[in-house]
Amino acid sequence: MSNGFLINTSNRIRSTPFTTRNKMAGVKKYTVYNNTLLPTIFKSLKEDYYHLIENVQLWDVCAQKVIEVKGSKSLSLMQYLFCRDFSNISSGKAYYAPIVNFEGGLLNDAVVFCIANNNFLISLSDSDLFNWVSAINNSKEFYSEIIQTDILTIAIQGPKSEKLVQKIFGDEIQTLKYFNFTKFPFNQEEIIISKTGYSKQSGYEILLINPNNAIMLWDLIMKKGKEFNIRVGCPNMIERVENNLLSYGNEMTIKNTPYDCGLGNFCNLDTDNEFIGKSSLLIQKQLGFEKDIFKIEFNLKGEENPEFFNNLSIFKKGLEIGKATSIVWSPRYKKYIGFLIASNNIMNNLNDYYILDKVKFNLLRIT
Repeated sequence: MSNGFLINTSNRIRSTPFTTRNKMAGVKKYTVYNNTLLPTIFKSLKEDYYHLIENVQLWDVCAQKVIEVKGSKSLSLMQYLFCRDFSNISSGKAYYAPIVNFEGGLLNDAVVFCIANNNFLISLSDSDLFNWVSAINNSKEFYSEIIQTDILTIAIQGPKSEKLVQKIFGDEIQTLKYFNFTKFPFNQEEIIISKTGYSKQSGYEILLINPNNAIMLWDLIMKKGKEFNIRVGCPNMIERVENNLLSYGNEMTIKNTPYDCGLGNFCNLDTDNEFIGKSSLLIQKQLGFEKDIFKIEFNLKGEENPEFFNNLSIFKKGLEIGKATSIVWSPRYKKYIGFLIASNNIMNNLNDYYILDKVKFNLLRIT
């Protein structure tokens, strides 16, 4: 089930209602994400990549745990928790939103669903925020209701995703805009369909509660998707790096501010709203943010490697200046690509930088 060893599921590492479906589809590798199994490879990294960018896939992304926040002061709590300005937040919309600690260190890059102005869902990347949100809620006397939900999330991703979702849920889905969501009835349950997902190939995420309905919907999607060459899949390392999709815990950690990671546009330091970490980020802004994230690319002798690498040391004139993450062979660019968080002055002289066995590579700022 993973890199040469079996993962025993338990209350610490959980399976999902779709784990058996993943196994039936021939899953080869898993990672553990929010203490939950998340598939990473089915056929191969490269085969999965080509299928994703050409067809449509169904993903089990229940590892994206969801916290619900509701109550009369829930909007005030959300504004205090997140760097993004929620003063004009609207129901039916989703928002990519960094959350930091009091020192400005990134805790999570969540997606916030505004159900109503007193009801929110926080879909998490790979770090547990439930205790943090609960503690802030009570210590600052917002007294909102904080629920660690049992919401299940599946994703339909790929260029044929709209035709498939339209076939199942009707023409109304065509009006759904990027980072918007709507509710649909399904087998006596109201489910959420959002135009979001961890790929750049167009797609949707579906949030629901009932495990039986979840399996029923999964099987229906697979049946209806046959004409679109559907496969069970998963977030693909090659596709996400090619398209500059960052991963919390890989590219960015609590040691980084959002500005280190190219996420400054999602932080609103120029508003009157106070939020956790704002004062620290303002001080750093006055001093000048020293780091940024760069896309790196390079070639190595020999054939392409079908796997990926992490934490490869980067050197300048013999001194290590950082570690590259998510290094993978790109079919689009015909070279290795990855990410590096480093000082802004790294752009001064690219010829001085080396990776691995002194093989030169290029640095490009992510835009």
